[in-house]
Amino acid sequence: MSEIQMYLTNTAGISSMASFWAFVISGGLRPNADFRKTLLKIATFVMAVGFIALTLAIVARGIEAQRFPLSNLWESLLWFAWATMGGYLYIARAYGIQQLGWLASLTAATMFLYGSWLPQSQHEIQPLVPALVSYWRQIHVPPLIISYAMFFLAGLAGFINLFFCGRYVSLACSALAVILACTAIQLGTHSKTDAHILQALFVGATVFGPLASFLTFRIYSARRMADEKSQKLAAVYDDVGNRCVAIGFPLLTIGIITGGLWANHAWGSYWSWDPKESMALVTWLGYAAYIHLRIQQNLSQEKLSVVLIIGLLLTLLTYLGFNSLGFGGLHSYGQFK
Repeated sequence: MSEIQMYLTNTAGISSMASFWAFVISGGLRPNADFRKTLLKIATFVMAVGFIALTLAIVARGIEAQRFPLSNLWESLLWFAWATMGGYLYIARAYGIQQLGWLASLTAATMFLYGSWLPQSQHEIQPLVPALVSYWRQIHVPPLIISYAMFFLAGLAGFINLFFCGRYVSLACSALAVILACTAIQLGTHSKTDAHILQALFVGATVFGPLASFLTFRIYSARRMADEKSQKLAAVYDDVGNRCVAIGFPLLTIGIITGGLWANHAWGSYWSWDPKESMALVTWLGYAAYIHLRIQQNLSQEKLSVVLIIGLLLTLLTYLGFNSLGFGGLHSYGQFK
């Protein structure tokens, strides 16, 4: 990695962390305080600086490598952070909201931190493995990574919706599920923990966390629903989640279709039921179910938020889980251990 790449990437990582703390501090101030408004503008500006720096870092890496810069886990994390930051900046401008900022910046900062712990070989520009030497790589992979980022933003909007709906217990159950799932991926990446234990941890969190969230809707009544402002904000974040899915779902569809075309070109078969292929299909079906439930109005907006969080967990498994939890398959060339 060249010095300019390192400088730009570090600038983006530091900017994401700085904007996170600026958003957090602003959240502790009075809503109408002038300093709070100024701090929110600063936080958004700092994230925009990080987004620009990361854009330049990706371009610089592509120029140095003399190829499209998306071939290993480190490069995909850069793209994911880039899409997350850019997606948030678009949403903040479109909706004039700020509460999603600290979660978006935290997600980007976490990806930078996760990537910084990867082996040095991931950071250095290496020759492509034979499976990736194809023009299909730049057609197939970017739509998938951007769709994953948009699905993450949709899930984060779901958390905020639960908060403004007063569903604190459901929020806690869902948050714990995501934390446990991320812990499983972290352990799978940087430790020698048995893969079956990590798979059980991830799957258990994905199943029981959202299930507990749904059960709490019957056990605990919502709070703050008499607060008109909270209801309006809940409706806004419900729409934000829907908008993110509306962007991510077609991109995931394109990614799956182009993946089939690439598979036929490389392996002579459009679909081989590889674990990661199958999980991408499950994720697609999950968001198709969300769209159906939303159109048919079969669930309330807070329950739809839990569906978005389930989608976040499915996306997390599709994107990072198969390389760190030992599921194997034809896509295991992305695994570095």
